[in-house]
Amino acid sequence: MSRQSCFKALVYGAGGMAGGELLRIISGHPTLELVGAVSQSKSGSAIGSVHPHLRHIYSKTTFISPENARTVEADIAFTSLPHGRSAETVRELLDRGLSVVDLSADFRLKDPATYERWYGISPSQPYLLREAVYGLPELHRTQLAGARLVSGVGCNAAASILCLYPLARLNLIQEAFLDIRAGSSEGGSTATAGSHHPFRSRALRIVEPFSHRHLGEVAQELSLREETLSMRLSAVETVRGVQACAEVTLSSSLKERDLWRLYRDAYGNEPFVHLCPARPAHQRFPDPRLTTGSNNVQIGFALREGGRRCLVVSALDNLMKGAAGSAIQSANLMLGLPEVAGLNMQPVYPV
Repeated sequence: MSRQSCFKALVYGAGGMAGGELLRIISGHPTLELVGAVSQSKSGSAIGSVHPHLRHIYSKTTFISPENARTVEADIAFTSLPHGRSAETVRELLDRGLSVVDLSADFRLKDPATYERWYGISPSQPYLLREAVYGLPELHRTQLAGARLVSGVGCNAAASILCLYPLARLNLIQEAFLDIRAGSSEGGSTATAGSHHPFRSRALRIVEPFSHRHLGEVAQELSLREETLSMRLSAVETVRGVQACAEVTLSSSLKERDLWRLYRDAYGNEPFVHLCPARPAHQRFPDPRLTTGSNNVQIGFALREGGRRCLVVSALDNLMKGAAGSAIQSANLMLGLPEVAGLNMQPVYPV
């Protein structure tokens, strides 16, 4: 798509948490203009009635139905719909000539059989799996430029991939155990028996002991065999944020200065990835609170004596870099815009 002064954007699933973050980012974006906040269940309602923090920005804007959205002229669409329900809408939008960034899991995995194994259903648009570019610019910046379809990233997957990428790209990972701590917003805006506040609050709950469906993305994007990876997901007492703690067995011994060099080489020029200092000790590993509301990722690490074991920890805001932020970052690249456009908000702290 050629550069122009303004790109018109539709947001599907605009009534959800990630959808609300897309609306928030677009409201301050220099080049994207919201032309439709699409929601089947909230059609006709004011945006501010669902997202009260955006009431002053969208004071005269209401949600529109998917049917009405079909007649709205747009350049790009963000589809933040439930897993398994996004693919058909994406196909229709592509047929209309729009570029699409899909935040669901419907296009994250390239192999239909792998998708069915992790999600329990066959992909409804399998021919689009290969076309979709995985929406993590740190790995796919070149492919995202000019892409027609971009998949969203799993928030746990994004934290894990960025944690391990500098090691994986040099074939230094023999085995990795990922311990994921996730906030309640990862469960979405609809309460379930596991996510409803009275049952979840102050609980230390292990959700998945050995594996999680985001592990498929990690293996795919890092070209690692699934049997060398395991992932434990725990629910913790926070609303936003993911912390990924990767205990890695290395294929060869390293010194700590080697780790610093590997991570600086990988992320030294990245606008949103920041390495934690070695000192003071309490800041060596990142706290997700230090990324809240931003598109930032923080990464810290330490090497165990002997040089064959290391702990790498990443932290990000699951609704930003784990969802809407990465989507906008990818869209900027798709449209030929500055990659950081609309994403220079700083974290809010303390929270």
